[in-house]
Amino acid sequence: MCIRTSHGFRQRRSFLSTCAAGIVGGGVCAGLRADRDKDSGGPTFAFRKIPGVLLARGPQGAFDATHAKYPSVLKVGTQWMMWYNGRADNAFTGSIGLATSADGLKWTKVNDGKPVFAHGAPGTPDETKVDHPAVLRFDGRFHMWYTAGDAGSRYQIGHAVSEDGYRWQRQNAGRPVLGPGKKGKFDDQVVLHPAVVRDDTGLLHIWYNGVGPQKVFEVGHATSRDGIHWQRQNDGNPVLTAGRVDGSREEYVYNVMVLLEDGVYRMWYSSARSFKLNGRNGWNGSAIVYAESRDGTHWTRDTVHTLVSGDAGSDDAYACFAPYVVRRQDGLWMYYSMGASYQRYQVGFAKCPL
Repeated sequence: MCIRTSHGFRQRRSFLSTCAAGIVGGGVCAGLRADRDKDSGGPTFAFRKIPGVLLARGPQGAFDATHAKYPSVLKVGTQWMMWYNGRADNAFTGSIGLATSADGLKWTKVNDGKPVFAHGAPGTPDETKVDHPAVLRFDGRFHMWYTAGDAGSRYQIGHAVSEDGYRWQRQNAGRPVLGPGKKGKFDDQVVLHPAVVRDDTGLLHIWYNGVGPQKVFEVGHATSRDGIHWQRQNDGNPVLTAGRVDGSREEYVYNVMVLLEDGVYRMWYSSARSFKLNGRNGWNGSAIVYAESRDGTHWTRDTVHTLVSGDAGSDDAYACFAPYVVRRQDGLWMYYSMGASYQRYQVGFAKCPL
Protein backbone atom coordinates (compact mmCIF):
# COMPACT_ATOMS: atom_id res chain seq x y z
CA MET A 1 0.00 0.00 0.00
CA CYS A 2 1.50 3.35 -1.01
CA ILE A 3 0.50 6.97 -0.73
CA ARG A 4 0.83 9.73 -3.26
CA THR A 5 3.84 11.65 -1.95
CA SER A 6 7.55 11.24 -1.13
CA HIS A 7 9.98 8.49 -2.09
CA GLY A 8 12.08 5.54 -0.83
CA PHE A 9 12.10 4.28 2.72
CA ARG A 10 10.84 7.54 4.13
CA GLN A 11 7.56 7.49 2.25
CA ARG A 12 6.72 4.01 3.57
CA ARG A 13 7.51 5.12 7.12
CA SER A 14 5.41 8.23 6.46
CA PHE A 15 2.47 6.10 5.34
CA LEU A 16 2.66 3.97 8.47
CA SER A 17 2.80 7.07 10.65
CA THR A 18 -0.22 8.42 8.79
CA CYS A 19 -2.08 5.20 9.46
CA ALA A 20 -1.26 5.42 13.14
CA ALA A 21 -2.56 8.94 13.20
CA GLY A 22 -6.22 8.69 11.60
CA ILE A 23 11.94 -20.95 7.74
CA VAL A 24 15.14 -23.10 5.54
CA GLY A 25 15.22 -26.36 3.50
CA GLY A 26 16.69 -27.99 0.45
CA GLY A 27 15.04 -25.88 -2.24
CA VAL A 28 12.58 -28.31 -3.85
CA CYS A 29 8.85 -27.99 -4.40
CA ALA A 30 7.77 -31.32 -2.98
CA GLY A 31 5.67 -31.71 0.18
CA LEU A 32 6.70 -30.66 3.66
CA ARG A 33 9.79 -32.29 5.09
CA ALA A 34 9.37 -31.81 8.82
CA ASP A 35 12.92 -32.88 9.58
CA ARG A 36 14.65 -30.50 7.21
CA ASP A 37 17.55 -28.39 8.46
CA LYS A 38 16.37 -24.83 8.91
CA ASP A 39 19.96 -23.57 8.72
CA SER A 40 21.10 -25.40 5.59
CA GLY A 41 21.53 -22.17 3.65
CA GLY A 42 18.82 -22.20 0.98
CA PRO A 43 15.13 -21.30 0.83
CA THR A 44 12.55 -24.00 1.41
CA PHE A 45 11.18 -23.36 -2.08
CA ALA A 46 13.70 -22.16 -4.66
CA PHE A 47 11.90 -19.89 -7.10
CA ARG A 48 13.45 -18.49 -10.26
CA LYS A 49 12.23 -15.26 -11.80
CA ILE A 50 11.06 -15.39 -15.38
CA PRO A 51 12.12 -12.05 -16.97
CA GLY A 52 9.51 -9.66 -18.26
CA VAL A 53 6.15 -8.23 -17.27
CA LEU A 54 3.30 -10.72 -17.05
CA LEU A 55 0.49 -8.20 -16.52
CA ALA A 56 1.20 -4.60 -17.48
CA ARG A 57 -0.44 -1.48 -16.16
CA GLY A 58 -2.88 0.31 -18.44
CA PRO A 59 -2.55 3.48 -20.52
CA GLN A 60 -2.82 6.98 -19.15
CA GLY A 61 -6.35 7.66 -18.01
CA ALA A 62 -7.12 4.01 -17.27
CA PHE A 63 -8.13 2.82 -13.81
CA ASP A 64 -4.82 0.87 -13.70
CA ALA A 65 -2.59 3.51 -15.30
CA THR A 66 0.02 3.46 -12.53
CA HIS A 67 -0.63 0.19 -10.67
CA ALA A 68 -1.50 -3.30 -11.83
CA LYS A 69 -0.51 -5.29 -8.75
CA TYR A 70 -1.70 -7.52 -5.88
CA PRO A 71 -2.70 -10.53 -8.04
CA SER A 72 -5.16 -13.11 -6.72
CA VAL A 73 -5.33 -16.15 -9.02
CA LEU A 74 -7.79 -19.05 -9.33
CA LYS A 75 -8.41 -21.74 -11.91
CA VAL A 76 -12.10 -22.07 -12.75
CA GLY A 77 -12.83 -24.93 -15.14
CA THR A 78 -10.27 -24.64 -17.91
CA GLN A 79 -9.74 -20.92 -17.41
CA TRP A 80 -7.41 -19.02 -15.13
CA MET A 81 -8.68 -15.81 -13.54
CA MET A 82 -6.57 -13.05 -11.99
CA TRP A 83 -8.10 -10.26 -9.95
CA TYR A 84 -5.70 -7.39 -9.35
CA ASN A 85 -5.55 -3.89 -7.94
CA GLY A 86 -5.40 -0.98 -10.35
CA ARG A 87 -4.58 2.59 -9.46
CA ALA A 88 -5.42 5.64 -11.52
CA ASP A 89 -3.08 8.39 -12.77
CA ASN A 90 -2.90 9.82 -9.25
CA ALA A 91 -1.50 6.48 -7.94
CA PHE A 92 -4.04 6.69 -5.11
CA THR A 93 -7.57 6.00 -6.36
CA GLY A 94 -7.95 2.22 -6.64
CA SER A 95 -10.33 -0.36 -8.11
CA ILE A 96 -10.07 -4.06 -8.92
CA GLY A 97 -9.66 -5.44 -12.42
CA LEU A 98 -9.82 -8.94 -13.88
CA ALA A 99 -7.64 -10.71 -16.44
CA THR A 100 -8.11 -14.23 -17.80
CA SER A 101 -5.80 -16.81 -19.31
CA ALA A 102 -5.94 -20.26 -20.88
CA ASP A 103 -2.49 -21.26 -19.62
CA GLY A 104 -1.68 -18.96 -16.68
CA LEU A 105 1.02 -17.19 -18.69
CA LYS A 106 -0.68 -15.07 -21.35
CA TRP A 107 -3.26 -12.81 -19.75
CA THR A 108 -6.00 -10.67 -21.28
CA LYS A 109 -7.76 -7.94 -19.36
CA VAL A 110 -11.54 -8.24 -19.55
CA ASN A 111 -14.46 -5.82 -19.27
CA ASP A 112 -12.99 -3.54 -21.96
CA GLY A 113 -10.17 -2.58 -19.60
CA LYS A 114 -12.55 -1.26 -16.96
CA PRO A 115 -12.64 -2.47 -13.34
CA VAL A 116 -14.96 -5.31 -12.39
CA PHE A 117 -15.21 -3.94 -8.85
CA ALA A 118 -14.94 -0.17 -8.50
CA HIS A 119 -14.35 1.93 -5.41
CA GLY A 120 -17.41 3.27 -3.64
CA ALA A 121 -19.33 6.52 -3.68
CA PRO A 122 -18.28 9.55 -1.58
CA GLY A 123 -18.88 9.00 2.10
CA THR A 124 -18.57 5.21 1.96
CA PRO A 125 -15.82 3.20 3.71
CA ASP A 126 -14.23 2.40 0.32
CA GLU A 127 -14.77 5.76 -1.38
CA THR A 128 -11.17 6.05 -2.63
CA LYS A 129 -10.15 2.45 -3.12
CA VAL A 130 -10.97 -1.23 -3.12
CA ASP A 131 -7.60 -2.86 -2.99
CA HIS A 132 -5.60 -6.05 -2.44
CA PRO A 133 -8.25 -8.65 -3.42
CA ALA A 134 -8.21 -12.11 -1.83
CA VAL A 135 -10.59 -14.32 -3.82
CA LEU A 136 -11.90 -17.80 -2.99
CA ARG A 137 -14.61 -19.87 -4.67
CA PHE A 138 -16.86 -22.14 -2.60
CA ASP A 139 -20.55 -23.00 -2.25
CA GLY A 140 -21.04 -22.01 -5.89
CA ARG A 141 -19.94 -18.39 -5.48
CA PHE A 142 -16.82 -16.26 -5.59
CA HIS A 143 -15.93 -14.50 -2.34
CA MET A 144 -13.58 -11.53 -2.18
CA TRP A 145 -12.06 -9.88 0.85
CA TYR A 146 -10.40 -6.56 0.11
CA THR A 147 -8.86 -3.46 1.60
CA ALA A 148 -11.41 -0.64 1.81
CA GLY A 149 -10.05 2.90 1.99
CA ASP A 150 -11.84 6.17 2.60
CA ALA A 151 -10.65 9.71 1.90
CA GLY A 152 -8.71 9.78 5.16
CA SER A 153 -6.90 6.50 4.41
CA ARG A 154 -8.67 4.81 7.30
CA TYR A 155 -8.22 1.27 6.03
CA GLN A 156 -10.48 -1.64 6.93
CA ILE A 157 -11.39 -4.96 5.29
CA GLY A 158 -14.55 -5.50 3.27
CA HIS A 159 -16.28 -8.52 1.74
CA ALA A 160 -18.04 -8.97 -1.62
CA VAL A 161 -19.53 -11.94 -3.47
CA SER A 162 -20.11 -12.78 -7.13
CA GLU A 163 -21.77 -15.51 -9.15
CA ASP A 164 -19.33 -15.22 -12.07
CA GLY A 165 -16.26 -13.34 -10.82
CA TYR A 166 -17.18 -10.31 -12.93
CA ARG A 167 -20.13 -8.70 -11.13
CA TRP A 168 -19.64 -8.14 -7.41
CA GLN A 169 -21.99 -7.26 -4.58
CA ARG A 170 -20.78 -5.79 -1.32
CA GLN A 171 -21.80 -7.73 1.76
CA ASN A 172 -22.63 -6.62 5.31
CA ALA A 173 -24.55 -3.65 3.86
CA GLY A 174 -21.28 -2.27 2.51
CA ARG A 175 -19.76 -2.00 5.97
CA PRO A 176 -16.30 -3.42 6.72
CA VAL A 177 -16.19 -6.93 8.14
CA LEU A 178 -12.89 -6.45 9.97
CA GLY A 179 -11.97 -3.13 11.51
CA PRO A 180 -9.25 -1.92 13.88
CA GLY A 181 -8.47 -3.93 17.01
CA LYS A 182 -8.78 -2.96 20.64
CA LYS A 183 -6.94 0.12 21.87
CA GLY A 184 -3.30 -0.63 22.49
CA LYS A 185 -3.20 -3.63 20.17
CA PHE A 186 -0.91 -3.80 17.13
CA ASP A 187 -3.88 -3.14 14.79
CA ASP A 188 -5.76 -0.45 16.68
CA GLN A 189 -5.43 2.13 13.88
CA VAL A 190 -5.92 0.35 10.56
CA VAL A 191 -6.27 -3.16 9.13
CA LEU A 192 -5.58 -4.02 5.48
CA HIS A 193 -4.00 -6.46 2.99
CA PRO A 194 -6.12 -9.60 3.58
CA ALA A 195 -5.10 -13.17 2.69
CA VAL A 196 -7.82 -15.81 3.12
CA VAL A 197 -7.86 -19.63 3.25
CA ARG A 198 -10.77 -22.04 3.85
CA ASP A 199 -9.73 -25.20 5.69
CA ASP A 200 -11.18 -28.73 5.40
CA THR A 201 -13.84 -28.00 8.03
CA GLY A 202 -15.09 -24.93 6.19
CA LEU A 203 -13.48 -22.55 8.69
CA LEU A 204 -12.17 -19.37 7.09
CA HIS A 205 -8.79 -17.97 8.12
CA ILE A 206 -7.71 -14.43 7.38
CA TRP A 207 -4.23 -12.99 7.78
CA TYR A 208 -3.95 -9.24 7.52
CA ASN A 209 -1.68 -6.30 8.19
CA GLY A 210 -2.30 -4.08 11.18
CA VAL A 211 -0.80 -0.77 12.25
CA GLY A 212 -1.01 0.48 15.82
CA PRO A 213 1.35 1.79 18.50
CA GLN A 214 4.34 0.10 16.84
CA LYS A 215 3.84 2.31 13.73
CA VAL A 216 4.87 -0.48 11.32
CA PHE A 217 3.06 -3.33 9.61
CA GLU A 218 2.63 -6.57 11.53
CA VAL A 219 0.49 -9.59 10.66
CA GLY A 220 -2.61 -10.73 12.52
CA HIS A 221 -4.83 -13.83 12.23
CA ALA A 222 -8.59 -14.22 12.62
CA THR A 223 -11.16 -16.93 11.83
CA SER A 224 -14.80 -16.96 10.71
CA ARG A 225 -17.58 -19.31 9.68
CA ASP A 226 -19.43 -16.85 7.47
CA GLY A 227 -16.73 -14.47 6.20
CA ILE A 228 -18.38 -11.51 7.92
CA HIS A 229 -17.99 -12.12 11.67
CA TRP A 230 -14.32 -12.64 12.55
CA GLN A 231 -12.69 -13.77 15.79
CA ARG A 232 -9.14 -12.59 16.30
CA GLN A 233 -6.66 -15.29 17.29
CA ASN A 234 -3.58 -15.14 19.55
CA ASP A 235 -5.43 -12.82 21.96
CA GLY A 236 -5.47 -10.14 19.27
CA ASN A 237 -1.68 -10.02 19.12
CA PRO A 238 0.37 -10.28 15.91
CA VAL A 239 1.34 -13.73 14.64
CA LEU A 240 4.22 -12.49 12.47
CA THR A 241 6.53 -9.55 13.15
CA ALA A 242 9.87 -8.44 11.76
CA GLY A 243 12.66 -10.98 12.23
CA ARG A 244 16.14 -11.73 10.91
CA VAL A 245 16.53 -12.75 7.29
CA ASP A 246 19.77 -12.89 5.31
CA GLY A 247 21.69 -11.93 8.43
CA SER A 248 19.92 -8.64 9.09
CA ARG A 249 16.68 -7.53 10.71
CA GLU A 250 13.63 -6.79 8.61
CA GLU A 251 12.09 -3.34 8.85
CA TYR A 252 8.55 -4.75 8.78
CA VAL A 253 6.46 -7.56 7.24
CA TYR A 254 3.46 -7.06 4.98
CA ASN A 255 1.34 -8.34 2.04
CA VAL A 256 1.15 -12.03 2.92
CA MET A 257 -0.25 -14.95 0.91
CA VAL A 258 -1.11 -18.36 2.39
CA LEU A 259 -1.49 -21.75 0.70
CA LEU A 260 -2.92 -24.66 2.72
CA GLU A 261 -1.51 -28.08 1.76
CA ASP A 262 -1.84 -31.33 3.71
CA GLY A 263 -2.43 -29.55 6.99
CA VAL A 264 0.48 -27.15 6.51
CA TYR A 265 -0.09 -23.42 6.12
CA ARG A 266 2.53 -22.12 3.69
CA MET A 267 3.01 -18.36 3.77
CA TRP A 268 4.97 -16.14 1.45
CA TYR A 269 5.22 -12.65 2.85
CA SER A 270 6.76 -9.34 1.84
CA SER A 271 9.82 -8.21 3.75
CA ALA A 272 10.93 -4.58 3.93
CA ARG A 273 14.71 -4.50 3.84
CA SER A 274 16.92 -1.47 4.60
CA PHE A 275 15.65 0.98 2.03
CA LYS A 276 18.04 3.67 0.84
CA LEU A 277 17.24 6.99 2.49
CA ASN A 278 18.03 9.08 -0.58
CA GLY A 279 16.73 8.89 -4.13
CA ARG A 280 13.61 7.34 -5.59
CA ASN A 281 14.60 3.70 -5.54
CA GLY A 282 15.86 1.38 -2.84
CA TRP A 283 17.81 -1.28 -4.71
CA ASN A 284 17.24 -4.69 -3.15
CA GLY A 285 14.95 -2.92 -0.71
CA SER A 286 12.21 -5.53 -0.63
CA ALA A 287 12.04 -9.30 -0.62
CA ILE A 288 9.64 -12.24 -0.49
CA VAL A 289 10.20 -14.72 2.36
CA TYR A 290 8.65 -18.10 3.15
CA ALA A 291 7.21 -19.20 6.50
CA GLU A 292 5.07 -22.14 7.58
CA SER A 293 2.70 -23.14 10.35
CA ARG A 294 0.53 -26.02 11.56
CA ASP A 295 -2.15 -23.82 13.11
CA GLY A 296 -1.99 -20.50 11.25
CA THR A 297 -0.83 -18.64 14.35
CA HIS A 298 2.66 -19.95 15.16
CA TRP A 299 5.05 -19.47 12.25
CA THR A 300 8.60 -20.51 11.43
CA ARG A 301 10.28 -18.45 8.73
CA ASP A 302 13.18 -19.16 6.40
CA THR A 303 16.38 -17.39 7.39
CA VAL A 304 17.03 -16.43 3.75
CA HIS A 305 14.78 -14.77 1.21
CA THR A 306 12.86 -16.55 -1.54
CA LEU A 307 13.09 -13.64 -3.99
CA VAL A 308 14.61 -10.18 -3.66
CA SER A 309 14.14 -7.03 -5.69
CA GLY A 310 16.36 -6.85 -8.76
CA ASP A 311 19.34 -4.89 -9.95
CA ALA A 312 19.15 -1.32 -11.25
CA GLY A 313 17.35 -1.26 -14.59
CA SER A 314 15.32 -4.42 -13.99
CA ASP A 315 11.52 -4.56 -13.96
CA ASP A 316 11.53 -5.16 -10.19
CA ALA A 317 14.47 -2.97 -9.23
CA TYR A 318 12.38 -0.94 -6.79
CA ALA A 319 10.10 -3.61 -5.40
CA CYS A 320 9.49 -7.36 -5.33
CA PHE A 321 6.52 -8.07 -3.05
CA ALA A 322 2.88 -9.19 -2.60
CA PRO A 323 3.12 -12.71 -4.07
CA TYR A 324 0.38 -15.16 -4.96
CA VAL A 325 1.39 -18.83 -5.30
CA VAL A 326 -0.50 -21.65 -7.04
CA ARG A 327 0.53 -25.28 -7.39
CA ARG A 328 0.69 -26.62 -10.94
CA GLN A 329 1.64 -30.07 -12.22
CA ASP A 330 5.20 -28.89 -12.88
CA GLY A 331 5.69 -27.12 -9.55
CA LEU A 332 4.78 -23.87 -7.84
CA TRP A 333 4.00 -20.76 -9.85
CA MET A 334 4.34 -17.36 -8.22
CA TYR A 335 2.69 -14.20 -9.46
CA TYR A 336 4.19 -11.21 -7.67
CA SER A 337 3.98 -7.44 -7.63
CA MET A 338 6.99 -5.58 -8.90
CA GLY A 339 8.09 -2.05 -9.53
CA ALA A 340 10.93 -0.56 -11.55
CA SER A 341 10.26 2.85 -10.01
CA TYR A 342 8.23 4.28 -7.18
CA GLN A 343 4.44 4.05 -7.67
CA ARG A 344 4.69 2.24 -11.01
CA TYR A 345 3.74 -1.39 -10.39
CA GLN A 346 3.02 -4.44 -12.55
CA VAL A 347 2.84 -8.23 -12.16
CA GLY A 348 5.85 -10.48 -12.57
CA PHE A 349 6.30 -14.23 -12.56
CA ALA A 350 8.57 -16.85 -10.96
CA LYS A 351 8.61 -20.66 -10.89
CA CYS A 352 9.75 -23.35 -8.50
CA PRO A 353 9.92 -26.56 -10.58
CA LEU A 354 9.43 -30.03 -9.18
